[in-house]
Amino acid sequence: MAGRQRATRSGHAKFDAFRGRIRRLRASMRAGSISHLVVSNPTDVGYLTGFLGGDSVLIVGPGKPVLVSDSRYQEELESFKPLVRVVMRRGAMMPAIAGVLRALHDRGTLDSLGVQSEHLTLAAERSLRAAMKKQRLPLRLITPTTGLVSALRRVKGPEEIRLIKGAIRIQQDALLAALEHLRAGMTEIEFAAELEYQMKTRGSTEPAFGTIVAAGANGSLPHYCPADTPIRRGRPLLIDWGATYRGYRGDMTRTFSFGRWQREIREIYTIVLEAHLAAAAAIKPGKTGAEIDAVAREIIEDAGYGDCFGHGLGHGLGMDVHESPGLNRFASSDVLEPGHVVTVEPGIYLPGVGGVRIEDDFVVTARGSRNLCGLPKDPEWATI
Repeated sequence: MAGRQRATRSGHAKFDAFRGRIRRLRASMRAGSISHLVVSNPTDVGYLTGFLGGDSVLIVGPGKPVLVSDSRYQEELESFKPLVRVVMRRGAMMPAIAGVLRALHDRGTLDSLGVQSEHLTLAAERSLRAAMKKQRLPLRLITPTTGLVSALRRVKGPEEIRLIKGAIRIQQDALLAALEHLRAGMTEIEFAAELEYQMKTRGSTEPAFGTIVAAGANGSLPHYCPADTPIRRGRPLLIDWGATYRGYRGDMTRTFSFGRWQREIREIYTIVLEAHLAAAAAIKPGKTGAEIDAVAREIIEDAGYGDCFGHGLGHGLGMDVHESPGLNRFASSDVLEPGHVVTVEPGIYLPGVGGVRIEDDFVVTARGSRNLCGLPKDPEWATI
């Protein structure tokens, strides 16, 4: 009996961090006069509960949150019952949600209903309204909200940072292993497949985003999709890749020369590396994303390549590969705080020649920042 009680306490304790997140969400809801929130974004559901299965909606109110799911996840969700009340729908999602709302309304707790306007499509909202009307619920209850959960996700706790570091460790080891298989004539998409295979075998559930492998002149396209272009000696090779570990993502970029460096590529590599290191050194609480972006951008502009750096310096990173805060020219209201995790990825892109981008992930600390990545960046290491 004592062993069973210890197991039960342990099962409840594993949800303590998620209960804390739900409490903080409720405080934000109260501030916005929202009694209940329909959390339809699956990433937000995962952040609040730890359930990463998808195709499920969380309804958060004053009582125990309700997770509306279906039979595919029934067994998996048994272990989540200390945290949420699980409702298994047998039909469409919106009528099932409306049924839960009807019961809450009958108990007198449903005063206003927030929906995630940044995620819920117009078609889904129309479906929810129709289902609520069928349940004779007043449609005036619906209040569009924006960013209630994403605002909580901006600052990462120690466990979240540990998981991001886990994703980074996987992808770094995977890249080193994949480079052992690189051969002249191998196509971009073949190397991307090798890299993703190496990440999978090390515990990545999926690539954090579409892996970028850009050979030669293709590196001038910042978000290039790998194709059948062969990787050749004496040409640059840009690799932007990421792993996913227990719902959290890493994001790194390295630019290599496969053999001897082209003069122009070696020149811009040195400039991009200087911009990367200077911007990283400038990160600290109280600075804005625009201020950090300006540090790197000024170095690139002074070198005469300002027109060749069109994108922002970086972005937030966590359960999504692009989160708040932003590091870009327009992020003057994004003030850095301890616990923010951001990328620093300056680049210079020369059409017809190639491009250089160098990217690492940094956590903002009380006095500055800490690089979560460990791969070298010097040109000697980047010569393969």
